Amino acid sequence: MQIDIGKVPDGEILVYEYGVRLDKESQKLAGDQITLARRLYNDLVAAIRDIVNGLQAYVLSQAGSAANDLQRKILALGTAFEAARARGDREAMKRIADERRPLWRELGDALRETRRVHRAALQRDYLSRIGKNATCETYRIRCQAVAGGLGWATANAVLDAALIAFRKSLAHGRAPRFSCGADKVRDTLTLQFTAAGGVGVDAFLTGRHGELSLLPTNGCGPRCYGEFKFRLGTARAASYATGTWQYHRPLPAGTHVSAARLVRRRIGKDYRWFVQLVVRLPAPVRIPCGQRQPLVALHFGWSADLAGRRVAGIADGPEPELARILQLPVAVEAGLERAAAIQGERDLARDELVSRIRAVDLAAIPVPLLEDIKLVRRLPVQHVAQSRLHRLFWLSQNEGVELAGLAAWRNEDRLRWQAAAHLGKRARNARRDFYRNEALRLACSYDAVVIQPLDLSETAEKVDGRTGEPTDMARKARSGRVVAAIYEFESAIRWACAKAGTALLELIGKTARRCSLCGGSVRAAGKNGQVLHCNACGADLDRKMNGAALAWQAVAPDLDGWIAKFRSEQELVMLEKHKALIERKERQAAGRRQAHASHPD
Repeated sequence: MQIDIGKVPDGEILVYEYGVRLDKESQKLAGDQITLARRLYNDLVAAIRDIVNGLQAYVLSQAGSAANDLQRKILALGTAFEAARARGDREAMKRIADERRPLWRELGDALRETRRVHRAALQRDYLSRIGKNATCETYRIRCQAVAGGLGWATANAVLDAALIAFRKSLAHGRAPRFSCGADKVRDTLTLQFTAAGGVGVDAFLTGRHGELSLLPTNGCGPRCYGEFKFRLGTARAASYATGTWQYHRPLPAGTHVSAARLVRRRIGKDYRWFVQLVVRLPAPVRIPCGQRQPLVALHFGWSADLAGRRVAGIADGPEPELARILQLPVAVEAGLERAAAIQGERDLARDELVSRIRAVDLAAIPVPLLEDIKLVRRLPVQHVAQSRLHRLFWLSQNEGVELAGLAAWRNEDRLRWQAAAHLGKRARNARRDFYRNEALRLACSYDAVVIQPLDLSETAEKVDGRTGEPTDMARKARSGRVVAAIYEFESAIRWACAKAGTALLELIGKTARRCSLCGGSVRAAGKNGQVLHCNACGADLDRKMNGAALAWQAVAPDLDGWIAKFRSEQELVMLEKHKALIERKERQAAGRRQAHASHPD
């Protein structure tokens, strides 16, 4: 097992979020800006895909005929693999994967060497066209969007998102995917404040800032509201989103805001608006803590239990029998299950409606509806989104056509959609609060916290694409991973450690393979694998309690040394940040001097 220093967030930057109610006209104006931002993202992705496709074609052309033959064979096998997957033919999938695996390795070696030889040409002709420099193709597309009315800070944020998607997809050897507006549940418009250190919060709360105004007309509290104004688009357009905002949480005095975001979230069939302020504090957040114990260790998981899903074993000593199990409240999972059940009812109602649409006589359908109905009839029923059927309803209303059952389905689906969305939101909020409170309690009670981060990417795969075999993770286990949302608990622990000044350590390695009492090997004794039996001493151990105790034992012998190392690395990070800030300010000053020398008037 390997021990590493854990990463904690920057305690100097916080995001404050407030609810907003926009005027009807402002909702339309903000929606127009969101449409421009979505279009810019897909335009950027289209340009990046063209560049990546050209890069890949160039590499293949330089790799020789043997590499091209391998590529054709792999593509053919990939098509056959997907066909076998659709049929559920496991034997064929395994046979194809076994045949494809050595071809992948051979092609990968050939292309890797080709890329190494032609690295300069690839950078000059392809990769240099992607970036944020003025000479990059992607930056020119961003500038065109700004000229078309999109706010420059929003355009920068969209460009950053597209470049992040490009880097992530390139690591997997493919181009980024387009964004589908119907699938998005969150859109953001951004204001960036370029003044050194940001803009003081008083400028917004008194209405003195020209781009953002947050006037608290009746103080701060749960039911306190004020006037809201947020600039949309370019400054030249002088367009603003106006309305009211809920000032439920005071902004810290003397702080500065570096950016503001107007956020639109889709909750069921409705949209909700929020304003987020990126606030820079004079000093990192620190919460007072009392007397602490030395060390606590956590072993994450998500196994089901009647008393609540078991999300972590927690040990503050070497004895596994003294560890405790953290369980998710039963009400949280019940709420998520009820929301999923209502979504299932929506799917069944959709399936029934699609079967009726398929029986409609096309001769009686007006031309404006014909293509949409043909598409619904052609798609597999599970690929027909409810939003497509809602669109079909509005088209039929405009044409004065009554499709059998469509109006009744639409009314019932809206109610189910709203119920599922709000039930799920309440359950997720309760889970978030539970994790945050538990994380703060741990961070304030101990000098150091050791966690074992989980790699959850593999648990989402149903079939191993390399072997064609089903993965070891059963369907129930995969759904339990979503219910538990361990990543949310881990994130809460990192943030709590930052606020409490607690050292965070990470343990990399398997802790469920040996006994924490004697060090012997263990084997699963229960049906669900949550009980381990030691082959050496014969003890029966809870998997999570055993894992937490082993993690504690791994760190405890040199705890003071690890805490000192954590502190020194945190100080080094702060020094590097301060150095980078000074260098950035020097570059900005040099740029201003150069601009002034070029245009002295």
